Amino acid sequence: MATKKLLYHFNRAPYGTVFYTEGWRAAVGATAGIDEHEVTILLQGEGIYYSLKGADRAENLGYEATLKKAGVKYYVVKEDLDARGISNDEVAKDMNLIPRADTWKLYHEADFNLDW
Repeated sequence: MATKKLLYHFNRAPYGTVFYTEGWRAAVGATAGIDEHEVTILLQGEGIYYSLKGADRAENLGYEATLKKAGVKYYVVKEDLDARGISNDEVAKDMNLIPRADTWKLYHEADFNLDW
């Protein structure tokens, strides 16, 4: 199988479920192996809370380190921060802000979209 572009879309709050841990683990799996798929992470809706500097990301630090080595980029929808009164300064430095209008490109370029 050829390398595919995968968009991992996190739209749920990053607490109270296993979606985040399982989603990050799945993303790591997609970057490994023979095909080494190209992965992008998009945090949108309630998922933006994971991008905050004070967020508890301890469970996923190992996954994040592996994804960073694989060149995975993390995007956060700016309008979803604004709608919740969260300033850009509250977002962790490893996150990239993206206008909602530009998310269509991420969806369009991806061979597969995976919601978590």
